Amino acid sequence: MKPAREIFVAERCGAAFTVRKGRRIRIIDVRGGQVADFISFNRNDTAEKLSTAVTIDSNGSILVGKGDTLFSNRYNPMLEISEDSVGRHDLLFPACSPPMYRHQYGITEHHPSCSQNLAHSLEEYGIPEDLIPNPFNIFMNSHVGEDGLVSVREPLSAPGDYIEFAALMDLVVAVSACSVEESRCNAGKCGPIKIELF
Repeated sequence: MKPAREIFVAERCGAAFTVRKGRRIRIIDVRGGQVADFISFNRNDTAEKLSTAVTIDSNGSILVGKGDTLFSNRYNPMLEISEDSVGRHDLLFPACSPPMYRHQYGITEHHPSCSQNLAHSLEEYGIPEDLIPNPFNIFMNSHVGEDGLVSVREPLSAPGDYIEFAALMDLVVAVSACSVEESRCNAGKCGPIKIELF
């Protein structure tokens, strides 16, 4: 089926768009090994937003894939994962940000970040940065050891791999092509993300 709309998110950039209930969203890793930070809001009440904590609680797992649901901070279903060619994503880590780059890598000069990409993209919808939740990190390959230590490995996504959602309410969605080149998060090199709306 041909998508009704395509959005190309260049490396280290972001995009925001609206999706009506019942429509589908496909997030595609164009080159492979690239994480996409994904957040969503109830289009009719943006105080209701994606919650990774509630999603973990409601699914009983830190891992989600085909058939699982992403939930809002009010425990309402927001999106159902209808297709998933990778099966490994992250619900634990926050979006990269200027404070994170300072703390983790000692970077004090300007560095593109997902938190800023998402905030800039959402300006046209009147959603302030303080309302931006922790993202669902698509294609991010995080692991939790028996000792509780968390680590990030290279994504398992190959060129063309994708995850697809069915919108369960009218949504405002924002996506950032993750800006981290300093770790294995994006296999050491940032790339673009393609979005298809059906």
